[in-house]
Amino acid sequence: MDDKTEFNLLALPNDNGLVLEALRKGAREAMKRHIVAGVPMVSWENGQIVEIPPIQLEKILRDKNY
Repeated sequence: MDDKTEFNLLALPNDNGLVLEALRKGAREAMKRHIVAGVPMVSWENGQIVEIPPIQLEKILRDKNY
């Protein structure tokens, strides 16, 4: 997709399960990379930007069975 191409959210597949699984997989991979690098991950919670330390990311992956 180049800069002139518009992204159409409605053109995504209707199978929400596939889309959600792709998002989960991306989140898992991002968390794992942050853990390996030893750097916090930035997130948006309750209207604020927060940093999630690698140790907490490990706990999230374990507890939520990502």
